[in-house]
Amino acid sequence: MMTPESVCAERGIDLVYFDGRDTGNKGIYNKKHNLIAVNTYLDEIEKKKTIYHEIGHQDHDPSQYGRRREQYELQADRNMIHYLVKEELEMMDDMTEFNYVRFMEKYNLKTIANETMVMEEYYNLVG
Repeated sequence: MMTPESVCAERGIDLVYFDGRDTGNKGIYNKKHNLIAVNTYLDEIEKKKTIYHEIGHQDHDPSQYGRRREQYELQADRNMIHYLVKEELEMMDDMTEFNYVRFMEKYNLKTIANETMVMEEYYNLVG
């Protein structure tokens, strides 16, 4: 079964945890060291979402982040949603019973952009 940790390992990304109680940061991707640091005090769902999101920054150019922030963050969110949907489908006996509303509630996804990405990733994964 796929996990955020196994995806990091496949991509050669080191995963570490930090005490983020007073930082307001859930996680960061450090391109120079190919490393994701995640707040250890997040619940399991938020850790998973954060890791998958940060993996989405692996191919981004940090020098362009200021100028392309919105694009990069949306791409990272799409990456997160891709892996979350893929994980969810792996656990299902019948993929046609996927309920995107329940999925969005489970992962606290609230925007129209998130909804669109969930539906697109579902259809991309099931054909």
